[in-house]
Amino acid sequence: MSNDVTTPDGGAPMAPPPRTSRRRALWVATGVAGLTGVVGLAALGGLAARDDKSGTEPVADNHAAAPQSAGDGSRAEGGKGDDGYGKDGEDRGQEGRDRGEWGPDKGGKDGKDDHGKTREVPCKDEALIDALELANRDHGGTIKLAENCTYELGVKDRKVGSALPEIKQDVTIKGNGSTIKRDAEDTFRIFRVTDGGDLTLKDLTIKGGNANEFKYPGPSAPKAADPAELDAKRVEGDGGALLVERGGSAHLHAVKLVGNSAEGDGGALANYGRTWLMDSKVVDNHAQGDGGGIYNEGILKVETTHVDDNTAGGNGGGIANGGGAHHDGPVDLASAAKAGKGGHGRQHAGTVEIIGGHEGKDAASSTLSRNRAGHNGGGLFSSGGWVSVSFTAITGNTACDNGGGVYAESTDLLLERVLVAGNHADGNGGGVVTTGGRDWTPTGAEKADGEASATISESAIVDNTAGRFGGGIYNGEWLIKIEDGFLARPYDKDDNATLTIRDTDIKGNTALNGGGIFNNKAKITLTKTLVTKNTATDSSKLHRVAGGVLNNEGRVKLDDKSLISNNDPTNCANTVEDCFN
Repeated sequence: MSNDVTTPDGGAPMAPPPRTSRRRALWVATGVAGLTGVVGLAALGGLAARDDKSGTEPVADNHAAAPQSAGDGSRAEGGKGDDGYGKDGEDRGQEGRDRGEWGPDKGGKDGKDDHGKTREVPCKDEALIDALELANRDHGGTIKLAENCTYELGVKDRKVGSALPEIKQDVTIKGNGSTIKRDAEDTFRIFRVTDGGDLTLKDLTIKGGNANEFKYPGPSAPKAADPAELDAKRVEGDGGALLVERGGSAHLHAVKLVGNSAEGDGGALANYGRTWLMDSKVVDNHAQGDGGGIYNEGILKVETTHVDDNTAGGNGGGIANGGGAHHDGPVDLASAAKAGKGGHGRQHAGTVEIIGGHEGKDAASSTLSRNRAGHNGGGLFSSGGWVSVSFTAITGNTACDNGGGVYAESTDLLLERVLVAGNHADGNGGGVVTTGGRDWTPTGAEKADGEASATISESAIVDNTAGRFGGGIYNGEWLIKIEDGFLARPYDKDDNATLTIRDTDIKGNTALNGGGIFNNKAKITLTKTLVTKNTATDSSKLHRVAGGVLNNEGRVKLDDKSLISNNDPTNCANTVEDCFN
């Protein structure tokens, strides 16, 4: 018997294969009714939604507007480490409001009816700032922008770190096809919604916001010894276009968040309250931290929306639900002991629902396409919390570590009627990673650190690639110790991750080993699922090589309607019961 312990730098990265037209056939094979349009969209790589206009728009006057007043009333600053509802779990932003259901059906078709006093805003920067200040003073209202105007903001209010007054009331902005953009060397975000504020944006583009950490100048800078104060300041670099604090809410309908950036998390949007996006586009944004497009620690709903071409220096190129350690991945026992403290470093996560329209002639998917993460989760990252994705195409994303399409750690994850195609991870899990995190102590002994539960249903996971294990799916613990015997774990031990796959095609994926699925010290149940034409490229032959499913110290159960066949060089390398080579 031989022992081999993997290290993070083994295996050369592989470029993702070209997408092919067979994806439509795969969708049909899975029996997903009414999604032919979705497949066609994904096969074309999603809608890029680049929205620079032709230059015919008027530009607002008074470009160099003076810094505006912060408005009256005190502000409860948001911060990470809460549950997205406000202090002690209360949804403070919803107290005393009789607004009925929160979400797309609130008010009218666009999400909300006009309310309060309506103000027509000419194509002048200063007029927009004045209108928002008046709306805050008048307990809310509706603002109608000039048609097809570009409001260029050149100065920020240094008290709040944003270009526009904080949203403290119920404010609706009707964009009329206009753009609000940062046009200055100074860095600032565009909008900030505080505790109790409710912002609705319609038919508007927000461009060029750049959130940076707030820094007190000169000798007057506070010592910041209070941990609560330090925690509150952590959001200052988040949300390049829009920051929604705890207790605040935002509704975005037909809104484009384009070319924004953040020194912290959430290149375009950082949500710690409640945020809903519908028929919108989040494209070409960047975060130095997590969530190139969107960062969430509250309640987030994304409907018929495209989150494409965003980048994150950390986790979650498209969307990040909670933050996480940037070093998770295969480790050896020596590295585990050397790490010493072994803390996970996960921040609080929230709830995310991503859904595409699937009824009527206008049915279209949501997309998470061509996003890139410097660490985990090229398209979508979650560390804790609850995530549901349906009628969505997750295509062409890249992770420099693990989870090219989706990375879900200690998360309740549901993927239903989802296309995961053409994604790549330099490490493990080209398509999807589901894991409970690390299960080891500094001495190398196992410990209960976390569990993950995931369901993939009526979906297609095709043509994804990984530089190491699990071209299509990686499920389970990160400590990988492969032995010749491939002994199953005792059934009385807790599973690091439990994955259920139903009515799904796993096809054409490639990895060093476990081309279709790699299961490590965890449990997978396959029901009416096909694992075919996947490839393992390990030429060293030091261990058993499985093109279909490689099961390492875990359990993989197949029903009689599932099939693992036509994988190269073997289907399961004798590691899965009822899988024939």
